[in-house]
Parts: sequence; structure tokens; C-alpha cells
Amino acid sequence: MADMTDAQRDEFLSDVWVAVLVIERANKGPLCAPVWYRYVDGSFEVTMEDASAKAVLLRRVGRAGICIQDESPPYKYVTAEGPVTVTALGGPERHNLVLEMATRYLGEEAGRRYAEGFSPDEEGGALMTLRPRRWQTTMY
Repeated sequence: MADMTDAQRDEFLSDVWVAVLVIERANKGPLCAPVWYRYVDGSFEVTMEDASAKAVLLRRVGRAGICIQDESPPYKYVTAEGPVTVTALGGPERHNLVLEMATRYLGEEAGRRYAEGFSPDEEGGALMTLRPRRWQTTMY
């Protein structure tokens, strides 16, 4: 078992993986949700509905964790935790970001079909940005 270098970590995170977002909740276990992410300049970006439980909790607690793993040998995973910002996202900006992520995860054709459900005129989205303060990276 070994830690990844920063370059190995960044290369791993640039691949297409479904992440698990983890958000603290009072009087319950943490909210854990599978999410699509974009890793840009050392931060994670995740889109969601502005009124979703994720967005509400993230605004309340101001921090989160994320886990990305490769379940095939040689096994690898990255976890990160840190402060988050949640900003409103709507209109063409939301549509274009959903299109970018959907085509990354689903491919060109299926991604475009998915993004059609998010009109460029539609509001109601949110963008979470997580800036990691602590990392755990392992490969074995």
C-alpha cells in the first residue's frame, strides 16, 4: 500500500469516476450521496438542485467530504475533506455545466439527451465547490 503523489492523484481524479459526497447531519449519520464531479484547479465541483437536501445541508455546515475509488485491481482511492461554497446556478450557465458533466459521464449522445432536461432558461440549480484541506490517497 502506498500514498499517491500529487501528480498521480490529479491524474486519477481526471478520469471518470462516480464520487460519494459525505455531509454531516445533526442527530443522524452523515448524508452520503453518489455524485458526478468535476475536478478543477485542486477543487471539486458538483451540481445539484438548489432546494435539495444536499444543498441545504452544505450551506448549513459549510464543509463536506468526498470519496473517489477504483474498485478494480490495482485498487486506488482518494478522499478529501474541507470547506464548501454553494452558489445559485441557473440559465445557460447551469445548462452548459450539466451538458459538460453529462457528456463526460454518459458520452456525447446520451449526455446531450440528459442535458435536454435542463433548459437554458431554467433556474433552481446550485454549484458546490469543495476546496480540500485534508487528503487521503492510497493505491495497492
